[in-house]
Amino acid sequence: MADQPRRPRTFTHAHRQRLERVTAHYLRERCFERKSAARVSELAAYIGVTVPYLSRIASSILGMQLRDFLRKQQIAYAVQLLRTTPLPSGEIGLRCGFGTVATFYRWFRAAYGTTPGAFRRL
Repeated sequence: MADQPRRPRTFTHAHRQRLERVTAHYLRERCFERKSAARVSELAAYIGVTVPYLSRIASSILGMQLRDFLRKQQIAYAVQLLRTTPLPSGEIGLRCGFGTVATFYRWFRAAYGTTPGAFRRL
């Protein structure tokens, strides 16, 4: 019995929804409200699993690396704030869990090809 190969685990849409929900809670409670950087290691601790396990299952469920998924969620929240609030771009970056304003600008430019201020004026 011990020598039988393990079958690859399959994940359902419910698994994806659960992961998206817990990620949203983590970002909101630990990053957005506290203005602290989002980290896969903190998310793993928040959920109560190891980083390698979470990274492995998240990439299987999401089809992308977990850090890329977190960043995508942060950028989406930044876009929402840019469109709906008069907050300065730097403040939005911190509220979105990027850790530093420079990090926010770098990732925003990578995602949209422009700065947050220029995006807001569009």
